[in-house]
Amino acid sequence: LMEQKNKGSDLQIKRQKTETALNGIRSLPLIPKVVFNVTKLLSDPSVSTNILAGEIGKDQGLTTKVLSIANSPLYGLQRKVTSLEFAIIVLGFKEMSDIVTAVSLTDAIKVTSDKFFNQNDFWIHSLVVGTAAKHISHHLGHYDIGSDAFVAGVLHDIGIQILYKFFNTQFRQVATLVNDKSYKFEDAEKEIFGLTHQNVGKFLADKWNLPEILGDVLQHHHKPSESNKTKVIPSIVHLADYMTQTFQVGNFYWDDDMKLDEGINKELNFKSSTELDNFIQDYKDLYLQTATSTKI
Repeated sequence: LMEQKNKGSDLQIKRQKTETALNGIRSLPLIPKVVFNVTKLLSDPSVSTNILAGEIGKDQGLTTKVLSIANSPLYGLQRKVTSLEFAIIVLGFKEMSDIVTAVSLTDAIKVTSDKFFNQNDFWIHSLVVGTAAKHISHHLGHYDIGSDAFVAGVLHDIGIQILYKFFNTQFRQVATLVNDKSYKFEDAEKEIFGLTHQNVGKFLADKWNLPEILGDVLQHHHKPSESNKTKVIPSIVHLADYMTQTFQVGNFYWDDDMKLDEGINKELNFKSSTELDNFIQDYKDLYLQTATSTKI
């Protein structure tokens, strides 16, 4: 009992130290300017497609990713989109705004790839989970939350980016514990940081004043049953995330030991594990097509 108490106290000290360091980061990215600009333009009912496309098109990297998402098989458009103007016409202003917001926030944290973090793999993982979360929402009849599920899916692992960029030495220590001592990623994060990338994602969501549901998903995407708010969107993002490991498509190694939270059966109205398994298998081809069609 004493050993457990000491361990809990040690964890708390590490957590406080990490939270203090997070609060002290002066270069923590702000909400990107393009998000403000696009939101402002969309508040004008007379704004034209060309003006909106012109604002988004100022950033070539953003443009490429927006079109990549629009053409993702999981996103579900019936035709190929080759220009921003056409994408806006097909998607509508609201969906275009969601895509710009999700991509811009992910891109706000600039990192350089190395053997511990491959930015390209991370982006494909984020795109696959986001587009799959939207698709699953609609598939299950939750048309009203597809938009939130998409943004949450793209952003779900943003805490990993923060840890890699601002705590690089400790990030490598986590990877070493996993590789050399067979730790699970979540246990290794707690050992080094006193918290997990999910907690860091929630911290950033609060810092950016993102909607409460997004912060909740970032905090509970590995264990949605632990959310004390609406569990449906966290459950959908969790399922989309879990499928990347099941199919080994668009997967990111930080999720290698991810376990399915059985609580999602109830939340998403699956009558049995077999029904859920069949649902998952129906997505295999879409995941494969999305991963192979994704361009950066």
